Amino acid sequence: MNMKGMTAFADAMIFMVVIMMAISVTVSLNHTNEFMDVGPDVFLSYVGDTEVRLSDLTDIGDDSLVYLPDLMALSLTTDTDVEEYLEALLDSTFGSGRYRLVLMYEGQTGIIGSEHKFFTAQYSRTIPVSTGGSIYIDLGIL
Repeated sequence: MNMKGMTAFADAMIFMVVIMMAISVTVSLNHTNEFMDVGPDVFLSYVGDTEVRLSDLTDIGDDSLVYLPDLMALSLTTDTDVEEYLEALLDSTFGSGRYRLVLMYEGQTGIIGSEHKFFTAQYSRTIPVSTGGSIYIDLGIL
């Protein structure tokens, strides 16, 4: 048996193990951000086009699909699960507490998220509501 060949093989195997360990350490230290890379403008455009079942977020037993901005306007005057739903969406998109969402509809105002007033990105949008009027939505990202 050739000892130089066996030594070269063992050396190559040790080298591969060392490289694999270095790669695994590098990957574990450089974990990626688990949050989506979207801005407030893209998020609000998604929200404006999202349809949800009425019975999922309210006590109304109707399974009709309604636009989320309609339920956002309803949540300002009626007890619904819309705020919790929006909070879960915002947390998964931007990170917990790294946003401030302000909703205004017919003199009613609701705020979800941080109380900070300075943001790295901010976008506002007015969306018509099917029952009449429009809801103003302002989203700021820390």
